[in-house]
Amino acid sequence: MTNDYLKNLTNGYGSMNAVTNKKNEKQPDYQGWLKLDDKFFEIAGWVKFGKSNNKFLSINIKEKNPDENDKNKNP
Repeated sequence: MTNDYLKNLTNGYGSMNAVTNKKNEKQPDYQGWLKLDDKFFEIAGWVKFGKSNNKFLSINIKEKNPDENDKNKNP
């Protein structure tokens, strides 16, 4: 794992950052990581509006090994 942020992430904590280079509307508005029970989860979030025009964040969370990203970049 090369990312110091993930190496030092405390159980029960994480963060999401705004995606500024979206190429289409299906891509998330926010992405980030969460560490829970010493497992890592990739988080994606989309800003949506409900029936009463109330704003909310719809999220998707997938367990993922951060080292997989490094393996995919360096065949």
